Amino acid sequence: MGWAVGFHFVAVFFANVVGWLTFGIITLMVTAGIAFTFLKFMDDREQDRNIFSNIFSAFTSGQPVAVFLNTLLSAIFIGLWSMLLVVPGIIKALAYSQTNYILKDMQAAGTKVTPTGAIAASRQLMVGHKGEYFLLQLSFIGWALVATLTFGIGFLWLAPYIQATNAAYYRNLAGDQFTQPAL
Repeated sequence: MGWAVGFHFVAVFFANVVGWLTFGIITLMVTAGIAFTFLKFMDDREQDRNIFSNIFSAFTSGQPVAVFLNTLLSAIFIGLWSMLLVVPGIIKALAYSQTNYILKDMQAAGTKVTPTGAIAASRQLMVGHKGEYFLLQLSFIGWALVATLTFGIGFLWLAPYIQATNAAYYRNLAGDQFTQPAL
């Protein structure tokens, strides 16, 4: 758990500092790297102790342009849907929530990822599951309130817990359907 706390803290700090300088571009890739790392940890139960290689795992994933385009387009699509009203934005955010995990699995399987391939796969995967995923996210509200009472220090533990829970949710939902090489 200590490794996850340190990793997440350094990754988010780096993403915010450098992301500000790069207008959020690095933030998208580091966020994908965080998802990649927690999914790998869920699958292998071991982690690469090098925090920086994990932070930049989206850059070194084999298809960094596909990762960048999927994460960028996902953020743009959610933003555009949110401009209509808040509720459509939330629904699309839930639909696209598994994009980074699918990217990781597709790349591990050697599947060529198109600029919106993981987004479309996430949308299909979440059909009928957006409500349960929304409730899962709501379940963290109590913990967030407690973390706030500690002047934010509790978020050092809560944020990695949420990341690990989301990775476990994805693995439970998707199984190994995206880890198989495309025919």
